[in-house]
Amino acid sequence: MRALVYHGPGQKAWEEVADPEILDDGDVIVRVDATTICGTDLHILKGDVPAVHEGRILGHEAVGTVWEAGNGVRRFSPGDRVLVSCISACGSCQYCREARYGQCLEGGGWVLGHKVDGTQAEYVRVLYADLSTFRIPAGVSDQQAAAAHLPAIETQSHRDQLH
Repeated sequence: MRALVYHGPGQKAWEEVADPEILDDGDVIVRVDATTICGTDLHILKGDVPAVHEGRILGHEAVGTVWEAGNGVRRFSPGDRVLVSCISACGSCQYCREARYGQCLEGGGWVLGHKVDGTQAEYVRVLYADLSTFRIPAGVSDQQAAAAHLPAIETQSHRDQLH
């Protein structure tokens, strides 16, 4: 697949890379149909985020279609149109239970394009898919979903899952 790969401050390239694989039962693979670039991506490219190492696929927001789902995923199936959140949430740690998903203690938080390969690619592996991926309502285009990032859907989905 093709992906935008970071090679250090000011250095990036579209490259052929291996397709992502399911690594945990809670993962999904999403075929990316639309993606956005935010200020954080620009800071990474400038070299302002030293935790992002060379070889990392950038990006942490996307709209796409579930391609494959791990055996533990309950809310999504292949073919579902979804928003991939910029924040991954395990749903069980103290911070997730308090709705402070960015501080997830179980490997969530801001990980896509930071600690694991991100969304600026043809496919992305999404951790904790049941709480980190959100169904796009019928009638909402990929571009509308990507531009709005559908914060209301994310907020309601997390609330429904945790309470």
